Amino acid sequence: MDVQDVAAFALDQALSSNGGEFNVTAPLGRETMRGFLTACLDVTGSRGRLVWAPDDLLVTHGVQQWTELPLWRTHAGVWNVDSTRAQAAGLRCRPLVETVAATWEWMQSGGVPVEHPRWAEHGISTEKEEILTELGS
Repeated sequence: MDVQDVAAFALDQALSSNGGEFNVTAPLGRETMRGFLTACLDVTGSRGRLVWAPDDLLVTHGVQQWTELPLWRTHAGVWNVDSTRAQAAGLRCRPLVETVAATWEWMQSGGVPVEHPRWAEHGISTEKEEILTELGS
């Protein structure tokens, strides 16, 4: 879900008389991790190769969901968020490849993330990253 799409929807809702609470996510099943990573490879011109790590291997090696591998969650239903009400109210979600392309362009032009006090808590250790490296061998 692109932040620009969220902002446009929020502004539209603020100006309408409908109001209410909404789940603001892309439509269920539209985006996948494979689609996201493929878009990243395509947009950046990378020749990388995607290799999938089985969940149980990562769990066995103590890789932490979300903080060590962003967007990796194995809990049942974690991504099952229905946004049909928001879509009916006008939520539009640009294709993921457009968001990736805009983000890459921003990064290439010198954009930097906002400082965050918990940065040090995120990312994977070199030792655990070696587990992932071995998968590609």
